[in-house]
Amino acid sequence: MSKICSPYLKMLSGKDVNWNFTLTPELLDQAAREDKLIFLHIGYISNIVVREGSSQLFSNKEVTKLLNENFISIAEDRDDNPESFLVALDMLFMNQDFSYGPMNLFIMPDRRPIVCFSETDPETFISIAEKIIDAKKNKRELLDKLADELSRQTRNSGIISGISPSVPATESLLHDYIKSWFSRMFHSDFLSKLSPYTPNPSSLYTVVEYLREFPDKEMGETIESFLEDLQFSPLFDPIDGGFYRQAKDYTCAEPLFEKNLEDNSQYIILYSAAYSLFGKESFRETVYHIYSFINKEFASPSGGYFSNATLTDNIESAVYYSCSINEIEHLFPVRYPEIAVALGMDTRLDPSLRQNPVRNPDTYSSIRRDELETLQERRKEHRGYLVDKRIITSYNAQLAKALSIASRVLKDNFLQEEATAVFDFLINNNINTKGKLLRYTCCSNGCRFGFLSDYAYLIDSSVELYKTSGSREFRELAIKYMSVVMENFYKPENGMFSKSEKGAAVPVVPFKRESNIDLIKPSANSVMAGNLIELYRITQNKTYLETAGRQLSNIASDLPESGPLLSSWAHKLLLYVLLSEKN
Repeated sequence: MSKICSPYLKMLSGKDVNWNFTLTPELLDQAAREDKLIFLHIGYISNIVVREGSSQLFSNKEVTKLLNENFISIAEDRDDNPESFLVALDMLFMNQDFSYGPMNLFIMPDRRPIVCFSETDPETFISIAEKIIDAKKNKRELLDKLADELSRQTRNSGIISGISPSVPATESLLHDYIKSWFSRMFHSDFLSKLSPYTPNPSSLYTVVEYLREFPDKEMGETIESFLEDLQFSPLFDPIDGGFYRQAKDYTCAEPLFEKNLEDNSQYIILYSAAYSLFGKESFRETVYHIYSFINKEFASPSGGYFSNATLTDNIESAVYYSCSINEIEHLFPVRYPEIAVALGMDTRLDPSLRQNPVRNPDTYSSIRRDELETLQERRKEHRGYLVDKRIITSYNAQLAKALSIASRVLKDNFLQEEATAVFDFLINNNINTKGKLLRYTCCSNGCRFGFLSDYAYLIDSSVELYKTSGSREFRELAIKYMSVVMENFYKPENGMFSKSEKGAAVPVVPFKRESNIDLIKPSANSVMAGNLIELYRITQNKTYLETAGRQLSNIASDLPESGPLLSSWAHKLLLYVLLSEKN
């Protein structure tokens, strides 16, 4: 396991559990022969809460002993196998668990799931595991019933069952959705219930784009104010730039310090669109500070961009992102009071106390570039910082798209050149000799074939690059890979696309998935709907529009009351409505 690329699996390999990182036929034979249950754990390194909880759990001697003696244990990284992650996420949702992981699944030898939960407290984990072991010995019929019921529920969730008879993609449906979304976000306690709080930049982008076409004074003022507060909250890092992915709650007072290429690419798109709509200079400034962070911290020497960064220490003891007044004074003996204030630090507190710097409207007018670089270099002297060096196809394609959009909005040709360079890297490195996408490239042989999200975002970025540059090369690549996706992922029985291609091995739990829900990021199927609409606009091939229409038809009935859970679909409905009006 130590030879694979995933830093999360490398962390787990240092524990005493006898981990396997894939379910082989040999392991299945062993499970059947020895009548052993299977334990599947899914997690990821960038989420500090997930990582710390899992590390605590699998460092417990009683836990490791119980697993090694009674189960065949499999560990997976969410970014290695998003198919498994989606299946497990559906199971958590069934239990009203919206924690987003980690996932702990106990599974029968024939791969039927028994239970899925996110709890990492060793005492609770042991209690659940022991009940399952006891049921296996003394109440096998009950265990079979549990497995049958969870299998039934899982099989019936996460999949569109059939094609709706009509396409209710109307402007009134769009208006109803936006009104419901706005009310839920800003006139209820929706935000305060989110813990940890994870902003959804693509959901906000949908509303910004809606306001461009359908202005609304109250909504516009609220969104503009929200975006301004967000960029001046502790969720934004004023020294290195970029947004942290989560905070402990909606106040954002305590960020959880993970940074992700995917999220920050979405923020580039959001703040570019917001600058275009509202004309606020700080929004434009935010775009450049996000890209500066990405280019400085995530750029691979060989090209492409790494996927995420996180702290390796727990939040309470970590010192990488925080600093004290004494430290600022040491770096800037003359100007330290002004710099401390520009970083939002409270100068009345004990000067040895470490504080998290916070951006304010005057930060970058008060701190010179050389002083900012000094602060950045100072951070590098601290330990406890890890960058996941997998160059993931879908994340890099999103960056190419984001930079292309920003180049149009900000009228900056340099950003288009950078977008093209990212895209070229993917074409030259993340595609095998047969033209199939790879999930990622890295220093080892840990990559897999691409999933729907990888293909969807490659097409998406091709379209955006074509719209910005007019180069037919990007247009033809988009059409080429759309054909690949239609052949290998499209499901004519329901008009949607599967998460992994036809014939691909199914996850440990043998249910394949469709990516339909825009929980924190756009679902792969919604991205595909946008690609189909854009390719129709470019080619006038009606098959593209008809396919997108079927997708929207499948989602439409759930749209009005879905809030952020289908926000990317609402954006595609907006595109569809605008296209229908022009025709």
